[in-house]
Amino acid sequence: MLCQICKKKEVAITLTKIVEEQKTEIHLCKDCAAAFSDKFSIFPLPQFDINDLLADLLNAIDLYHKEEGIVLDKEIECSNCHLTYNDFRKSGKLGCSVCYQDFRDQLTPLLRRLHGNSEHLGKIPQQSKGKFNKIRKIKQLKKELQELILKEEYEQAANTRDEILKLEGVLKKKNEK
Repeated sequence: MLCQICKKKEVAITLTKIVEEQKTEIHLCKDCAAAFSDKFSIFPLPQFDINDLLADLLNAIDLYHKEEGIVLDKEIECSNCHLTYNDFRKSGKLGCSVCYQDFRDQLTPLLRRLHGNSEHLGKIPQQSKGKFNKIRKIKQLKKELQELILKEEYEQAANTRDEILKLEGVLKKKNEK
């Protein structure tokens, strides 16, 4: 398919706009797409601000809490920078690193919803990937071991313990090299 502007080059980008069930498409080559500035665009893109998104998400969570009858204390204040939780909700920005600790109870469910986890795992360097995977596996197995002990499933707990010891032994050998 050829570009709808220059009618010479192959299409690289297709823009689609849907307004009130009315669909409009424009097919552009790379050069025409680069020249297709926001000033002349028939497809203006909305500006995206992560802080607004976070503030809206916090408001939605608060609305959910109100519907469920959960009462949150909004006058929680950071012990370091004195930012209140209400101010954080409005701006979407924390004041300092201590805010994470002071607002922990409110931030943990929010981080889980946004990222799927409340603990930052980060990226692992390729050369250390095996070591970090073993460390994560040991951490996971230790949690499982605690659960098995609470459930009084001692045989499975013993197998899990043995697996932990085996992985820890492998890590120890690698560290000695």
